[in-house]
Amino acid sequence: MSIRIPSLNLVLIAGNLTDAPRQNILETGVHVANFRIASNQYYRGRDGEFHKKTCFVDVVCWRKTAEIAAERLRKGSPVMVEGELQNRTWKAQDGSNRSVIEILARRIQFLEKEEGERSGETHPLDDTPPPDRDPGDEPIYDDDIPF
Repeated sequence: MSIRIPSLNLVLIAGNLTDAPRQNILETGVHVANFRIASNQYYRGRDGEFHKKTCFVDVVCWRKTAEIAAERLRKGSPVMVEGELQNRTWKAQDGSNRSVIEILARRIQFLEKEEGERSGETHPLDDTPPPDRDPGDEPIYDDDIPF
């Protein structure tokens, strides 16, 4: 009997922006925004004291999501990001190869309310794939799970 393990790439993380989002508009008119969030984890150590560990994560978002993020977010903004991990590689100016693993945001929930808004209100965001992805490259989910 062979065991089939499903492929899943899903990230859900909450934290605060370390700086304001950087927004660019590509030659094609597509908006892209990049930002970094810091997510804190608290735990009790063997010494009985509470400690804090911080994880810094890069996030990229496209189209309407990027526009809204650039408009609403600032340094310190609390957010929850849902998306998938992606690996991006490029050649640096010095000729060396570089790579980064980042979250491709599909949904962003603003955890800080704007004036006249209820806390935790979500905004409809564009779920279309980024321009460098062919919609035909989307994963195929096989529902034939043997259990």
